[in-house]
Amino acid sequence: MKHLRLPLALIGFIVGGLHAAELAPGLAYLRPGLDPTPETGSAVIDLRYITNETAAAPLLAAVQPGNANAHRVILVLVSPETPAGLRRQLTGLSRWLTVGRAAPGFKTDIVVTTSPEADHRAFDALVSGTPPEKLIAENASKPRYDESALVREHTNGPEPVKDTEPETSSPSTPAVPAAPGAPVFDAVLQRAVQIHRGLLVLKKL
Repeated sequence: MKHLRLPLALIGFIVGGLHAAELAPGLAYLRPGLDPTPETGSAVIDLRYITNETAAAPLLAAVQPGNANAHRVILVLVSPETPAGLRRQLTGLSRWLTVGRAAPGFKTDIVVTTSPEADHRAFDALVSGTPPEKLIAENASKPRYDESALVREHTNGPEPVKDTEPETSSPSTPAVPAAPGAPVFDAVLQRAVQIHRGLLVLKKL
């Protein structure tokens, strides 16, 4: 329900002393409410369902000093609900890329095909304390994003990554909400990690 999303998003602001998580060697996961220790390496910044622009200011300020580092990338997770003013702050920043789900009229550097419901569910799980690595664990059924995929994206534009949660309906029937306790997969976060890995393979970091 929509009225539950705001309290979940505010949990990260209220609970202090939480530190950034490590998604991979040299890649931190950050969002407002986590410890904004100055970060000069590569990072994923999650701003998908942040409704308060000022809450993101300390985090962005902590990351900015590393902009001179040519061996890092900042991958910012956004959604149509991310305040437009906050998204504008990200434009023109060198080695910063926005990653977000596809939506009409919504532009982002890297587009990921996943449903709004799945994206909300993944973000809520993160804010509620689920370690980010639990939402991106790869297996044979999940898409890979290797060197050749990164080259194709730079040449031909992004190839959508589909949410790999089990389908619960056919195209002719209404979508059925995921059952309570069903595994949560974060397609947008997964794509960010894959981009970082691809850049490492290409020796761009």
